[in-house]
Amino acid sequence: MRLHHFTHFGFVALVLTAACEGGQTGDLSGEHPGTGTETDGGGCEEHKQQLADFDTMTDSGTAEQVLAYAEKSFEAPISWKEAPAGQAWTAGPESGTGALHIDVARGEKAYALTYTAKASDSGIEIGSLCPPPQLGVEVHVNVTTDGGALAESYDTLLRTSAPGVATMSVPLDLTKLGGSLTVSSSMASAKLVQMSLDATFMAEGTSGRISGIQQIDSGGASSASQAVLAVWPDSAACQQLFQDGAGLGVPVEQTALGVSGTDTLASVALAEPRSITWMDGARSTLTVEIEATGDGCFRVSSLPVEAGGGAGVTYPVMIKAHSADGRLDGSYAGQVVVSGSGSARTVTAAAYLDVSVDDVAASGFADVSVPSGSDGLRLRLESIFRQGSVSGTVQLFSVENPPCLTEPVTPMATPGGGMSVPGCSGQAQTRLEGASWPQ
Repeated sequence: MRLHHFTHFGFVALVLTAACEGGQTGDLSGEHPGTGTETDGGGCEEHKQQLADFDTMTDSGTAEQVLAYAEKSFEAPISWKEAPAGQAWTAGPESGTGALHIDVARGEKAYALTYTAKASDSGIEIGSLCPPPQLGVEVHVNVTTDGGALAESYDTLLRTSAPGVATMSVPLDLTKLGGSLTVSSSMASAKLVQMSLDATFMAEGTSGRISGIQQIDSGGASSASQAVLAVWPDSAACQQLFQDGAGLGVPVEQTALGVSGTDTLASVALAEPRSITWMDGARSTLTVEIEATGDGCFRVSSLPVEAGGGAGVTYPVMIKAHSADGRLDGSYAGQVVVSGSGSARTVTAAAYLDVSVDDVAASGFADVSVPSGSDGLRLRLESIFRQGSVSGTVQLFSVENPPCLTEPVTPMATPGGGMSVPGCSGQAQTRLEGASWPQ
């Protein structure tokens, strides 16, 4: 087993969000003792303030509170992925489903972590979205798989900004692994870069993935796409909600981010009739029922919080909306997404539905006049709980596609001259009906 000493600024891992990613200096080969030190690379700088001990309280709790659920041995099924269409990599020697083991042991120090946008050489701050303040706890982590692909050891930091959730992100150098993981490519111009192992730890278990960026260089031009080599535990709930399947399945009765899924759904429902006003000025009342249709998926996004990142839970739901005057009576498949905790907690229930102009009833609205020339109808329903109150909207639009989407392109008169393509405007949407409920 090879020992890697380093710290890693792992909050942002992907190419498109790498402005806040830091680098490392020092020896990372594991061949020599010593600790790698983090530099001020990227668009954000990390500032460490060492805490007096593991019981020192921060806005993210104490190190002892983190270790109470994270300092143990975790086991999970790991699913090794195949490259999707358009990607050329192959991972080995393991395939299919295997077994992953992660052992976490405490280190010596804990830190209050803060982040600021890095100034350019001219002294002007670069406009970067940086992570929120976090608690960092030194740990020693062993990661192994039964099939031998991974046999790694890391000295790193667990980071947390939400109660009961800690994360780590470590870079993977395929030439310095203790395990036998290999990645080959069937395309000479393609390679995987920014490889990393990202893990989330909770009292309920661990989730994570091994991923990177497939970069293709061709004729002076480059393209990049995300490559996910493996995920754990590959829960059925997360597979249904997210393409990569990463995350931890969460029953609706279970507490996540400090609140049960049942209470989360109730926070964006309107159990008691709420006063609304329709577009024509008529007043009525609206009730909104929200029922889970399966387990939720807990996962941590590497995006900054301002861009919708951080820890969150997504629940598949059925949303039923009924107005007392009978104008609206519909049921819609949707999702409830919760992020943040405490005063920063936000819950959003949303459903979006496209229907044909011949099937107005499917929108839930009983009596709507559809303009001639409409190509379809679009319903949007959103209910948002934030800072102790709920607000939302339900709207129905007619949609008219531009000619470039509805009429064949006319060939140019000159042979070999290509196609005559007129300017293409976006879809035109006209609101036909709607109402909102205030906070």
